[in-house]
Amino acid sequence: MRKMLLVLALLALGTGAFAQRAVSFRLSLPPAGLGLGLEAPLERNLAFRGFVDLFPGGPSFLAAGEVLFKPDLGQLDRDLRGIRPYFGGGLAGYFAGAGEVGLHLSLGVEFLLDARTGIFLDGEYFYAFGGGRFPRAVIGANLR
Repeated sequence: MRKMLLVLALLALGTGAFAQRAVSFRLSLPPAGLGLGLEAPLERNLAFRGFVDLFPGGPSFLAAGEVLFKPDLGQLDRDLRGIRPYFGGGLAGYFAGAGEVGLHLSLGVEFLLDARTGIFLDGEYFYAFGGGRFPRAVIGANLR
């Protein structure tokens, strides 16, 4: 439990230095989990996302950092403003017992409700370097 709190604190402090960032609240299925993340834009259509998801049924948690290609479709058509499909990946660690490290891939879409609030639906896949696999769906909200 102390390790999880330390990871959450490091994630919050490490990426909290960025300005104009989003805080994410996440709910994942299966397995059922709750999470917290931070998202920071890198360039016009690139963003960094770091998050920690806690799975109370285990108990275990997944911590990941990834780079996402996340364009706003409003650049192409004004009627599609606020719809942001994305894909990307990075490294993640799944900590349950011995723990595993591997690649994390994401594919999803975010719908901006206003300039500061968005909801997203995400399909994620964790592939451990040791051979384990972990697919799941995530729904959540970003608050800027």
